Amino acid sequence: MIFLAVFSVSLTSLCYEVLLTRFFSFSQWNHLSFMVISIVLFGFGASGSVLSLIERRRPGWSVGTLDSQAFLALMLLCSLSIGGSFLVVKNIPLDYFRMPLEMRQLTYLLTTFLVLLVPFFFKELSPGRTLR
Repeated sequence: MIFLAVFSVSLTSLCYEVLLTRFFSFSQWNHLSFMVISIVLFGFGASGSVLSLIERRRPGWSVGTLDSQAFLALMLLCSLSIGGSFLVVKNIPLDYFRMPLEMRQLTYLLTTFLVLLVPFFFKELSPGRTLR
């Protein structure tokens, strides 16, 4: 059953990456669609860094010791953050072409990057780490 959950979360994450690429290619003319790859990799790296810090602070703790309730909570956070992050990013008035003229567009870009990072952070925090 755990393998089915890991498969479905991984498939959902991959579909979300494709959705974000298509969303940025339509809304920003392919200029920001390549940002999706860096968002995903940064989310994966950030979750690995957090797990490494937790292992360093708690001597007896191992990343393979997540129980089923913690796994379920992380999967629920991942699924809720996928829908929530897309709704938030859809309403951010980011305009790539006005970026050299308005400094607040950089703030919108940073906000978009950080909001889209959250689902990939939660996705990578749990499935690959629980199977040992």
